[in-house]
Amino acid sequence: MMKPGFIAPPWPHIRGDSVSVASLIFRIEKEAHNGCGLYYEIYHYRALCKLRDLYINLSASDAETFKDVAARRGFFLDDDALKECTDEYYKTIAEIREEQK
Repeated sequence: MMKPGFIAPPWPHIRGDSVSVASLIFRIEKEAHNGCGLYYEIYHYRALCKLRDLYINLSASDAETFKDVAARRGFFLDDDALKECTDEYYKTIAEIREEQK
């Protein structure tokens, strides 16, 4: 039985104990922040894509824990949230390109 907020390591080459979902999300947030400037839509899209990639490869029980912790951090991992985030990302990219002309 895992401690609350912990899951099995999501990488196949790492076996053993457990990993804090909050620390995984924090690391993904930090990576997503690099290079996005002050554009929240770019940051959110990058983070959400990485979170979804991890989420879809987890076991059912780990996925539920991951989804709950992500939701508390403001990341909803359902298809509707991804579509909305993707639309906002591409809209922001188009605005940036327009400003750079």
